Amino acid sequence: MCTVSWIRDDAGYELFFNRDEKRVRQRALPPRLAVLGGVRFLAPIDGDFGGTWIAANEFGVSVCLLNGANLTGSGGDGGGGRSRGLLLPDLAPSPSVAAVCERVRSCDFSVFAPFTLAALGPRTPAALVEWDGSRKIVHFQDEPWFMLTSSSFDTEAVRASRQEEFRGLAASCRKVDAELLVRFHGSHRPERSAYSTCMHRPNAETVSFSRIRVSEQEAEFFYTPAARCNGVPGAILKLARHGGRTRG
Repeated sequence: MCTVSWIRDDAGYELFFNRDEKRVRQRALPPRLAVLGGVRFLAPIDGDFGGTWIAANEFGVSVCLLNGANLTGSGGDGGGGRSRGLLLPDLAPSPSVAAVCERVRSCDFSVFAPFTLAALGPRTPAALVEWDGSRKIVHFQDEPWFMLTSSSFDTEAVRASRQEEFRGLAASCRKVDAELLVRFHGSHRPERSAYSTCMHRPNAETVSFSRIRVSEQEAEFFYTPAARCNGVPGAILKLARHGGRTRG
């Protein structure tokens, strides 16, 4: 139950993520610096299982995770005995999108319920990894902007509603830019409900908003522990790029 979008240019990219969860889940810990295999990365920590759903590293590579097989399959949550969020810390230190794909190809996903994983890096197509519970498929996406969404509630109708909102916003502007994507992640169209990008249901809601900006110099991670409509202040962490021009 999440929505991700991004915009890319020659210098880098910006990645936006609404995390939707049931209200009974524990509150996540905000992003912090971690080091694995000598590689620094920024990631929040899931309050229930200790994994994460989004991370950005010093090489400018970001990975994020959505429940369900969002590209060609259902948005179901069933199956798998291990939290999907525990997969991302293993991928977060990858120095490139190609390295993410290599690690994915060697991973045993049989312990995980279906998911779609996106990996982005500077000046390279995004990789979309789909696991439907029985097979893994790697797609590449080279468009300058893109979005994915998932929901365990009325899966196809929710996806269609959010895609329609995304296309409508894009059509209403001369140019898709970062601020348009910020608006999209705060949208309550067609109404504040399970179908809106900023999601609200009696038992679940959008619980956080992340914005990652990767330039030649640094990776910047903005995070607010609530839906954008709640007006909760966010915080920014910065990580100097490996080999970048400044330390930021």
